[in-house]
Formats: sequence, C-alpha cells, structure tokens
Amino acid sequence: MVNKIKNRLRQNRFLAPLMGCPYPAPRWNRSVKRVVRQLGPDTRILDLGSGMHRRAENVINLEISVTPMVDIVGDGHLLPFADNVFDAVISEAVLEHVQDPQKVVAEMYRVLKPNGYICAAVPFLQGYHASPHDYQRWTTTGFVTLFSDFLEIESGACAGPTATLHWILREYIGLVCSFGSLLVAKAVSLLVGWLTFPLVWLDALLMLHPHSHILASAVYFIGKKKE
Repeated sequence: MVNKIKNRLRQNRFLAPLMGCPYPAPRWNRSVKRVVRQLGPDTRILDLGSGMHRRAENVINLEISVTPMVDIVGDGHLLPFADNVFDAVISEAVLEHVQDPQKVVAEMYRVLKPNGYICAAVPFLQGYHASPHDYQRWTTTGFVTLFSDFLEIESGACAGPTATLHWILREYIGLVCSFGSLLVAKAVSLLVGWLTFPLVWLDALLMLHPHSHILASAVYFIGKKKE
C-alpha cells in the first residue's frame, strides 16, 4: 500500500519532493556541480537513478521506472550502453537499493571513458527506506573501498549528524504513534519531519567538525576512472 502511494506520488513532479525531507548536502552538491561545469555542455553524463530532476541539458537520466524526467528505463546491474561512452556517471542515493552494489559500480566503470568522473553518494545512518527495496549502508572508509578501482579525488560525509538525529527521531515518533499501521507511521514521520526541519541547519556548523563522519547521515565519493 505504502509503495503504491509512493509510486503514484513519484509520477508527479510537484508532489514528489514532498515525499521526504530534503536533507542538505552542500559538499556533495558543490562537488557534482563543479564536475558538470568543468566537463562542459558538449560531454555525455549519465545520472543513474536521476529521480525527478535534470542536472544539466547534456545529462541522460536513467531510472528503473517511468517518471516525467526519465530518458531511459534500465537496471544499474546491466546498463544498456557500450563501453567507454560517458564523461561522468552520477549516482545519488541509489546503491543502497541494489542487490549487488559491486556489480553496479563495475558497470559504472565500464561505461565511463578513461579519466571519466564518478560521483556517488549513499546513506550511512538513515532509517530503512524501501524504494522498492533497501539493502545496505556504508561508512566513509567502506564507501571508498567500494570504489577502489577509481582514483579518489575527494570523499567524506555529505549529510551531517543532525540529519541523522532528525531522521531517527521523526521515524521513532511515527512508529510510536502508528497503532501498528505503516501508512500512519510514514504520515506522522513526514509531518514531524517538516515541522522540525529547521533544526537540520545546525549541520552547517557540525559539518565543520573533523570527525563529523562518525555520525553522518550520508557519505560521498568523487573519483576518476584510471587510464
């Protein structure tokens, strides 16, 4: 029932953003924008799991289902592209939803040109969020290891400790007030999340801490395919 409602909302570009709290990830956003800008408009970029937005006109959006902004419907385990065709691959909040993340990363590597960029972000401390499935989480070191075939440019926490606390608190209140209904739990969690969302901006300070990654809500990796 919950997944059906989510899928219907996901088809609407205006309602889709209301399905969850948009936790700020300024480091990640700046890094991705920098890569896209540096590559320029005449390059080919793949956004694997693009969701409801397009990062630039030269970005090809791939998703597992049809939505208004999707160009190609496909599976990250077997990308429908030839070898060495993209200048960059972007993957945000996708790898936790795939059964074999190593295979998906290998596919990203395969379709990238030599010296092509990989930009990836995943959860570390977040609640279970099936879309339609949810399989794993990564620490900063674990995520760097996943991309060990790439040359690392930068990595670390991209959504901070307050986002972690906020996510767990709203889900906790949702469960307590749910009367056993997952639909009620999600609705209450979303309401509490939006009402208390200003607290998340405390991460603007906490992310300056050199060890913020130990309680990070999400982590990221920027790298390049080896020649």
